Amino acid sequence: MTIRTRSWISRTFLKQAARRAKLWLYLEANVVSGDDLFIPDIVILDVPGGGRTTMDIGHAVLLGEIVSPGNRRKDVIDRPREYATAGVPFFLRVDLRNRVPTIALFELVEGEYRPVAAAAAGTRFVMRKPFAFAVDPADLLDEEAPEGDEEAPEGQADAEG
Repeated sequence: MTIRTRSWISRTFLKQAARRAKLWLYLEANVVSGDDLFIPDIVILDVPGGGRTTMDIGHAVLLGEIVSPGNRRKDVIDRPREYATAGVPFFLRVDLRNRVPTIALFELVEGEYRPVAAAAAGTRFVMRKPFAFAVDPADLLDEEAPEGDEEAPEGQADAEG
């Protein structure tokens, strides 16, 4: 997970949105399912971690992966399948490929994940379950305007909309 993405998760309203729903957010936490150990990039639990080194997957409301080029198959195919088998109700995928970030939320239905919400940079990602949250995936980019640059480059719209 990139530093920018990690700070986005903790500094945006994702953590606050989870807390408003009485859920707890952890980054890169150890989650145990039987004999398997997973370390999802995003972990939302229905109980506080309380300083534990591992958390039971039975308390996971949402597990999320930030797709990395070297682990693409694992993040896109293997982990969602394993989380679904363990009964995790929601799966969140953040993909930064080609500098066009996308976010997709999937809900477990009849043993497999079905898409619920998705958005690419320049549009708004909105989820209502397991808690309300919205963001433009462009906010995940590690790009900031140079100091003193008040205007967006020609042809680019204001991200605040």
